[in-house]
Amino acid sequence: MPGDYQLYLGYFVAFVFATGVIVNLVGPAGIRDGYKRWGYPPYFRFVTAALEGLALVLIVIDSTRVAGLALAALIMLAAIVTLVRASEAKHAIPAFVVMIAAILAAI
Repeated sequence: MPGDYQLYLGYFVAFVFATGVIVNLVGPAGIRDGYKRWGYPPYFRFVTAALEGLALVLIVIDSTRVAGLALAALIMLAAIVTLVRASEAKHAIPAFVVMIAAILAAI
């Protein structure tokens, strides 16, 4: 059974990923431009939304919570690598915070 802080961190990660799913599916111009700038094809935001959605579902199910948090941490790591490679390291700070939250919630 996770401790209180782990539970709240897990909820935080789930909330961030729920928001990410919605934003990637809606795809405002800034998101579409970002994926283009980073060298990803236009459909990749849907791939991201699907992976974030899978992580979200896994996080909210007790028996798969750790797997969901691990997936969330990997997704955030990929975001960090993308942003650092694109010389947008400052924008990677929120992804780093979410990645650390996912790791702490899982251990």
